Amino acid sequence: MALAAFLLAVCVLSSWETQGSSAVTTVFVQKGKDLHLDVNKPVVIAEFHEFNWRFNASHSLVRLSPVNTARIVDPYKGRVEFSVQNHSLLLKYVQHSDSGDYTALITGDKTEPLAEYKVIIQDPVSPVQLSVDSVSNSRESCTLTVTCSTEDSLISSTFRCDNQTCNQERGEQSKNTTSGSSLRVYLFKGSIICNHSNQVNLTSNMTEIRPLCSPTAVPSLGIPIGIGTGAAVVFGLFLGSLIWSSDVTTVFVQKGKNLHLDVNKPVVLVKYTEFRWTINNTLNVVRLFPDNTTMISSSHKGRVEFSVQNHSLLLKNVQHSDSGDCTALITGEKNQPVTEYKVIIQDPVSPVNLSVNSVSNSTESCNLTVTCSTEDSLISSTFRCDTQTCNQEGGEQSEVTTSGSSLRVYLSNDFIICNHSNQVSRTRDMKEIRPLCPLNDVPDKGTTDFNLNQTPNQNATEDASCLSPNTIYSLSGPAAPVQSTETVITPNPESIYAQITKPQSPTTN
Repeated sequence: MALAAFLLAVCVLSSWETQGSSAVTTVFVQKGKDLHLDVNKPVVIAEFHEFNWRFNASHSLVRLSPVNTARIVDPYKGRVEFSVQNHSLLLKYVQHSDSGDYTALITGDKTEPLAEYKVIIQDPVSPVQLSVDSVSNSRESCTLTVTCSTEDSLISSTFRCDNQTCNQERGEQSKNTTSGSSLRVYLFKGSIICNHSNQVNLTSNMTEIRPLCSPTAVPSLGIPIGIGTGAAVVFGLFLGSLIWSSDVTTVFVQKGKNLHLDVNKPVVLVKYTEFRWTINNTLNVVRLFPDNTTMISSSHKGRVEFSVQNHSLLLKNVQHSDSGDCTALITGEKNQPVTEYKVIIQDPVSPVNLSVNSVSNSTESCNLTVTCSTEDSLISSTFRCDTQTCNQEGGEQSEVTTSGSSLRVYLSNDFIICNHSNQVSRTRDMKEIRPLCPLNDVPDKGTTDFNLNQTPNQNATEDASCLSPNTIYSLSGPAAPVQSTETVITPNPESIYAQITKPQSPTTN
């Protein structure tokens, strides 16, 4: 009897997934960007048939006849581009009203769907502000409280430093904002980072912690200092560090990418002076003389490009050994720093996998447990759905991995999202929750419990194999090559589409 109930539950779940989302690819696009949809199946149009791109099953955008005559429907003229060769669709300057279901199909004696997409248009997230609320220090330790805030949400967090290390109390802090985006504050390699993100956009603010919070040699009563509250005398203890911090720009770059550093101050060379780009105050990468002749270090020839006009530096194919302090300065009777950067080279994060561990459902509610994992870390979380809403027990779950990246699992717009990120890249896996956690329509005498990773036979495994639709993200930012995941680095006006393929069926032991 238990086996029959198990198979019934799997069949119900499999049917929902197949009809609702197994062949549907979810696409997130930033408002104002362009939407590109492909057809990955062969298109053969017989006599008295035609090819269509439809929106919400009722509005045709494009119609293509057997003689390859394409007609764009009036409301979309000027906004739609259609390729007769590969049947792809480009919808320009998308708005929230463009959210919905897009289907490529052949119509005739019967309708044959070729590609199905669920498109979600999102606004870019608002900027974030990272502010210092208070500092309390002594000879041995320092305690710093900051607030990471957007226009509608904020998180406060406390950090403690001794003479050797700094730590964040209770670890990384995160929350979902009222607009459905994610706000996070955490410590990474000596910098406090405040991130605000959704599926299409990321904004970040950061500050180095040591200049703000270092044990002081000056006797202190340990009284918290309210920044901007009039405590000018005590605040003076940190003034030198703060000025230094404000002049140094921290730059995170993905290993293998190019590093571009600008000089935003005027450079005037007089006799017996020269302009230099130095690394760690020892290696002169570029030297520029008053007559505009340049000299590039032999160790960096072929990797460096230097602009005599604006004095910017381009360092190609950066490696971890390129991490350090990069300074533009004028040398002569005394050294005059012009621009200072702290460069940190990071590896791209590894892919993530979002797997369903178990589902327990009844006619009134459903409980779903998932695991969000990388190669060296994992988080398990439980979600509960009733007839109206779904919620995550304990709210968003997150942790810092052994490699220093951030792993998160959370619920957003009825999608369970597993996110792995650092400052230069992001990978993500996601599943729509409703097809995974349906309410039973079949009368029963209790709940039906089953574990999706333990099936009694191969057929049951195959029935539950389509637990995750493919997902495409339209991102604002240059992206590194990715493998079945989506990667985000830094904001950029272009939109990049990265395909996330559906994971293979769970196997049984």
